Amino acid sequence: MRFMVALAVSALLLVGCNAAPRASPSVVPSELDPVEQVSCGGHGFPAALLEEPGSAETSDDPAAEVLRRHLAEPGPDSAWLPDTGSREVVRTDTEVAYVADAEPGTDPPYAEVTVTHDGDGWQIGGWGQCRLQADVGPQLGLASFRVDPATELGPLLTEIPVLVTERACNSGEDARGRIADPTILLTDAAVTVVFAVRPRDGGHDCPSNPETPHLLRLPEPLGDRSLFDGSEVPPRDATLCAEHGICPP
Repeated sequence: MRFMVALAVSALLLVGCNAAPRASPSVVPSELDPVEQVSCGGHGFPAALLEEPGSAETSDDPAAEVLRRHLAEPGPDSAWLPDTGSREVVRTDTEVAYVADAEPGTDPPYAEVTVTHDGDGWQIGGWGQCRLQADVGPQLGLASFRVDPATELGPLLTEIPVLVTERACNSGEDARGRIADPTILLTDAAVTVVFAVRPRDGGHDCPSNPETPHLLRLPEPLGDRSLFDGSEVPPRDATLCAEHGICPP
């Protein structure tokens, strides 16, 4: 999320909550099939870019020069940005996005700086903490989900009742009729699912969106695998409440 639009972004996110665990995950995140395309809330980029050390702030190009100057002369609200280790993750004709590791133990674990271009050249567009999320492309909106609390997961299940929560502002309406076919990632240890919704036209207020009942259809029985919500990075045990959701008791 970018610092310059932090208030707007926070309005798009729904109030988080915790629910009592119904099942313990049998795998740890490192064993999951990773979501390949992620974002900080803007343009998507390959998650693999974050596996390599970064030095984009040393590059010899106009956008990197603006980044370098910003990191060398930080203001009071950007002094926490890492001085080194930036990775260029997005480049278009009008924007370059850089992501660096935050201080060890920091949550969110990344920091993002964007540099934008207009008729007057390149300048800082924004900066802020970066919590990775699955990227579902520009035509869809990301959604979280959890298993319906009335459902007990079992190895023979191929159809699982779930509750889907649209993350973007939707004037407090549910996502009925707009839930896209999910992306389903299968491994021997886990089933990871990423839901997205087709946004409604027009502007919307930002009260918390209600959960939308939906039937998740798996291509094969769940077996002994755990079910994860891949909208978050790392994925979350889907029997627990989403960070960006409201979980009624």
